[in-house]
Amino acid sequence: MIEVWLADIWLLLKGAGIGFAVAAPVGPIGMLCIRTTLERGRVAGFAAGLGAAVADAIYGTIGVLGVTAISGIIEAQRFWLELGGGIFIVGFGIHLAMMKPNIQNGNEEIPISLWADFMKTMVLTLANPSTILTFMAIFAGVPSAGAASMSAVPITVLGILLGSAAWWLFLSQGVGVIRHKISVQALTWMNWAAGALLVAFGVYTLGHLLLQWPA
Repeated sequence: MIEVWLADIWLLLKGAGIGFAVAAPVGPIGMLCIRTTLERGRVAGFAAGLGAAVADAIYGTIGVLGVTAISGIIEAQRFWLELGGGIFIVGFGIHLAMMKPNIQNGNEEIPISLWADFMKTMVLTLANPSTILTFMAIFAGVPSAGAASMSAVPITVLGILLGSAAWWLFLSQGVGVIRHKISVQALTWMNWAAGALLVAFGVYTLGHLLLQWPA
């Protein structure tokens, strides 16, 4: 029994390490989480991060299972998925860059629209099909990274969720410490930076598709 518990704990820790490593690089979603935390506080920032964590868990599930049918469909429809995702990300980036900071309550928490914060980052993360390819590459290329049996899949996926969520909790709490020191002008520039990063990411995706168009 003890051996089974230790094996489960090890699976959970491996999943958490993978989830943390995938979430940690500060890209467009990280910038959006930082911007949300600066504008409306740690709760809103963490809610935004949880959306990305759930998306990571969804793609991580497919990755750890190595579901041939699902991954095959995604690969076959990758062009259209990346096209739609690129357009969506560019559009959202432009929208974000044009938004005005909302900090009427100073450094108080503004825990409104938490569900919207959660859904925005989840959809943005899911809109990038390269996320699933990252997870599949990890589970295929890292020895013993995948689940040894179907019964181990939920534990591994839970670890991915917890590891990713831990990063977003760390990021939102850390940024929240300096939130009261950020001016409206700085937040405006943050909106522009986050929006520009999203637009650049979307344009890169669309440009990559154009290079593959003859194929």
